[in-house]
Amino acid sequence: MQTNRNWIWFFVALVVLGAAAVSINWAYNAKQQLTPDQLNVAWDLWNKNEPADYDLEIEKTFQSSAADAPRTDRIKVRVRNKKVVAVADQNGPLERRLWDEYDMPGWFGFVEQFLKLDEAPGAPRTFRAAEFDPRTGQLLHYTRSVSTTRERQELTLKLTPR
Repeated sequence: MQTNRNWIWFFVALVVLGAAAVSINWAYNAKQQLTPDQLNVAWDLWNKNEPADYDLEIEKTFQSSAADAPRTDRIKVRVRNKKVVAVADQNGPLERRLWDEYDMPGWFGFVEQFLKLDEAPGAPRTFRAAEFDPRTGQLLHYTRSVSTTRERQELTLKLTPR
């Protein structure tokens, strides 16, 4: 008597399809990861095309863990002659000593600091992605998420030349 073993092929196909699904997802996420080279290219492009006068609106969302509610800050920055002349959030004007952290080069520095943290030996696995304006290099959107702690930062920047 011969045994029917066709059912084995069903499970082999199931394993192969499951592995393909995981691989495709991993490859897609790996491709999206922001690298220092991508940041440097955008920063160089910004340095070449930076407008002297612009207004910048930033929406910054931070969540320290999955249990915490996200906190969103809205920040408005005025830059004239490549110098910050005013910064305010929803609570009012910020101290003068903090202004230089809020122009576009300041936000590039913010992203660069997190890249260095994320690539340090022993750092937790982190997903980070950024979108840059292809003409000016301006940072448009940045997302960083630490899988082990569920910490998450997200920036959305809107620049209006003046």
